[in-house]
Amino acid sequence: MKTPLNAIAACALAAVACMGGPAHAQGWTATQPVRIVVPFSAGGGSDVAARLIAQSLGNSLGQPVVVENKPGASGAIASDIVYTAPPDGHTLLLGTADTQGMNPHVNKVRYDSMKYVPVAGIAKVSYMLVGRPGLSAPDLKTLVAQSKTTSFSYGSSGTGAAAHVQMSMFLDTAKITNMLHVPYQGVAPAFQALVAGQVDLTVVPVALAAQYRDKVRFYGVASLQRNEALPDVPTLAEQGYPVDGDPWVGLIAPPGTPTAAATAIAEKVHAALAQPEVQKKLRELGMTPYLGTQAEFAEFYKKDYPKWGEAIRAAGITELKQ
Repeated sequence: MKTPLNAIAACALAAVACMGGPAHAQGWTATQPVRIVVPFSAGGGSDVAARLIAQSLGNSLGQPVVVENKPGASGAIASDIVYTAPPDGHTLLLGTADTQGMNPHVNKVRYDSMKYVPVAGIAKVSYMLVGRPGLSAPDLKTLVAQSKTTSFSYGSSGTGAAAHVQMSMFLDTAKITNMLHVPYQGVAPAFQALVAGQVDLTVVPVALAAQYRDKVRFYGVASLQRNEALPDVPTLAEQGYPVDGDPWVGLIAPPGTPTAAATAIAEKVHAALAQPEVQKKLRELGMTPYLGTQAEFAEFYKKDYPKWGEAIRAAGITELKQ
């Protein structure tokens, strides 16, 4: 039996519950509860990662850290909430490649991704292409061949989100033009639709797919390297379809957030990620812990936005901006 994500989260929270006490770093300290706004539904890998980090931050900052799920509009709802929040360090966004690097290139949004303050990277996330139970194609080669004459459908976590972009990259490299896109409000709803047979395919985090290996079909990891959680599953690139689509998860703050606040929070996140047990739990989620400094994450964040813009244009995703 596979371990469900909520069980992984519970174990992870216990692992970090004893970390540190209140801390005062770089001239800033939390004076009220801190909230982390998550752009996706509860239960997905990003949500679990946020709750893992929230427990450690609460202990080290000396204030409760509350996770709020605000799914919708491919992450724009949550992003807007944080973008206009007071820039005092007490409101953070669980930023992702979906919400900050991809969605603004596809949809009309009110926030400027480049104006957020990058705080701390948490992890990179590997996704994989999976098929619904009973889908006739047993492997990727057959799936591609069938897709040329059969109109399959695929679900995603939203227009402009990672699953949509990565699937579009795959369809472009495979020269498949007749597949129907069905967007949902998050990874978990999209995957539930797949398991229920409402869509034929989707791209989801490796850890989520791994729990249902005996029910869904695995076609390949959307990365240039295999994932250690499923080392026997080949990448799409190995099979002739070079999709380089490892998104990221990290904390970002409203524009204008003081450097002292960002630095203090980054230190606490880095300390949590340095713990072997935390790294283990993230890897069980199919994530690779991000161990870089705040400066390194800021530089990475700066380059990520234009990178996804190029990938989206190359994949031919239709822009919905008006």
